Amino acid sequence: MKNRFDLFTLVALSIFTFTLSLAENISAQLSTTTLKIPNVLGKVNGVEIQSKYIEFRLNQILKNVKRPLTLREKTSIIKDLIEKEVVRELIHQQGEKSNLKVDSELIEKEMGALRKIYSSDGEFQKALSERNITSEDLKASMSIDIHARQLLNEQIKGKITVSDDDVKNYYEDNKSTFQRPESFLTRHIFAALFPPDALRKQTISELQKNREYFARIAEEKIDGIIKDLKEGAGFKELAKAKSDDEGSRENGGDLEQIYKGIFDPAFDEAVAKLNPGEISGKVKTRFGFHVIQLIEKFPAELAPFEEMEKAIQKRLFLGKAKKLAEVYVEDLKKQAKIEIFFH
Repeated sequence: MKNRFDLFTLVALSIFTFTLSLAENISAQLSTTTLKIPNVLGKVNGVEIQSKYIEFRLNQILKNVKRPLTLREKTSIIKDLIEKEVVRELIHQQGEKSNLKVDSELIEKEMGALRKIYSSDGEFQKALSERNITSEDLKASMSIDIHARQLLNEQIKGKITVSDDDVKNYYEDNKSTFQRPESFLTRHIFAALFPPDALRKQTISELQKNREYFARIAEEKIDGIIKDLKEGAGFKELAKAKSDDEGSRENGGDLEQIYKGIFDPAFDEAVAKLNPGEISGKVKTRFGFHVIQLIEKFPAELAPFEEMEKAIQKRLFLGKAKKLAEVYVEDLKKQAKIEIFFH
C-alpha cells in the first residue's frame, strides 16, 4: 500500500505561513522609541516588503506574551517574520511566472467568512482600518497564500510515498504518544451563559453588557431542570426540550465518547464523581451550566494501530512534504535577489 494526500495542508507549514487574524483584539503596540522599523523592510526581486504586515503580526505575538520582551527578543521575532514574508513573496512570484491563476470566488468566500464575525460591513471595515489593513491588502495576502499552496502542490505532487512498513515502524517506535486517557460516555443538558438566540442577534458589546442578566437566567434554568429531574422527568426528553446545546439536543444530550481533558476541568471533575446511570448536580463551566448523566466509563488505553494508521500516514507524508518544500524554497532563494533593510 502507498498513500498520497491532498497537499492543501501545506499552506500551514511554517516556512511561509502568514495569517491575518482579524478576530483578534490587538492591544499591544510597538514602541517606536525603542525599536525603529523602516517602512520598507526589504525587497524580493525588486518587490517591497512593507512594514505594516510585519507590525501587524508582531502585535499579535506581543499580545500573547505574558511578559515584556527585550529589544533583542523583538528584533529576533521581526527577523523571523521578515524571513517568512520573503518566502511568501518568492513563492508568489514563482506562481505568477508559472501562470497559476487564483480563483477570485475562493477569495471572496474567505472574505465573506471573515466579514461574518462582525455585525455589519461597516464594523468589518473599521476593524481593518484600526489595524492599518485594507480589504485589498487582505485579498492580496489570501492570493499569495493560495499561490503558495498551488505552487508547492505542483512541486511535490507525486514525489512522496509512505509505505506500510514506514507506518508500522512509527507506531512501534512511538507507542507512548498513542496512549489514550480515560474516557466516558455522557449526556448533558446545557444552559448557555449566552443563549443561542442572543448570540445570533446581539453585538459583542450588547452581550457583555447583559452578561450578568444572562448568567442569572441560565442558572435559574438549570435549577429548574434539576428540579424536574428529581421529580421524575426523563433526562433525554428534557435535553431535547430544554438544552441550549444545539449539537447534542436532538440526540437527548448525547455527547458520545469524550476523553478526559477535552472539556472544561469542572465537567471532568463532575463526571469523575459519578457512577454509570447517576446524574450530577449543577455544574458550572466557563460556557454556562450543565447537568450531566454518566452512561459508561472507559480506562486509559493504548490506541489500536488500525485506528491510528491513517493519522500516522498523514503525519509521515507531511513531514516528507515539508522537507521537499524547504529544499524548493532554498533553490528559489539562491536564484533571487533578496535585500533586507532591517538588521
